[in-house]
Amino acid sequence: MITLFVILMFMFFGKMIIFGIKAAWGLGKFVIGLILLPVLIIGVIAAGLVYLALPLLAITGVVLMVRKAAEAV
Repeated sequence: MITLFVILMFMFFGKMIIFGIKAAWGLGKFVIGLILLPVLIIGVIAAGLVYLALPLLAITGVVLMVRKAAEAV
């Protein structure tokens, strides 16, 4: 009986750890995409490096369009 309890306990906590990692990954992508990337682009433009900010913005836009097109299929 104790072995069954231990096995089920490891299964439960293993699933909780996996859930925590997935949640942290999703939150990290949200923070990078919504907060960090626009602040980085504004900072680069404010520093006078428009020639660096425009390709970064173009690459980000292309990646987002390709990702959205892949989700639609």
